[in-house]
Amino acid sequence: MAKQETGNRPGIGSPSLILIFIVMCLVTFGMLSLSTAKSEWDLAERNAASVTEYYRADREGEEFYRLVSEAAKEARQEGADINEVRRLLGQKLGEYYIPERGAAMTQIAMDRSQALLIEVFPSLKEGQAPVISQWKVIQTEDFEIYDSMPVWTGGEGEE
Repeated sequence: MAKQETGNRPGIGSPSLILIFIVMCLVTFGMLSLSTAKSEWDLAERNAASVTEYYRADREGEEFYRLVSEAAKEARQEGADINEVRRLLGQKLGEYYIPERGAAMTQIAMDRSQALLIEVFPSLKEGQAPVISQWKVIQTEDFEIYDSMPVWTGGEGEE
C-alpha cells in the first residue's frame, strides 16, 4: 500500500471562500451605492425642475402685480371719485378684476396640476401700493388616493 502523506499542506478552500464572500460583499455595496446615487440624482433633477417652474410662475406673478399697479395708477388719474376709479379698474383689468371683492385675481398654471394663485387689492388712494392678500401654490386637480389594497385597520376578524 502506498503511504499517504499527512503533512501540513496549505488549505486553499477556506481562504478562497472568504475571498469570494468579501468580493460579493463589495460588489453588493457598490451596486447599492450606485442605486442610491441614481435615486438622489433623479430627486435633485425633479427638485430643480420644480423650483424652476415655481420661479417662472413667480415672474409672471410679478408682471401681474405690475399690471394691477399700473392700472390702479391710471384709474386714479382718470377717475374723479372712488366709484369711477373702481369702474375704470374693471375696464382696465378685464376678467382679472372682481368688483364684489374689489380685488384682482389670477391663477398661473404650473406643472403637476398646480397653479400659483395671486390676489391683489389695488390701491384706490394716491401714494399707496397694491396689497397682496394671496400668493400661494394650489392644486388644480383633486388628488385621488389609491385605496384598492385591503389594509388591516386593527379590528379583529378583518382580513
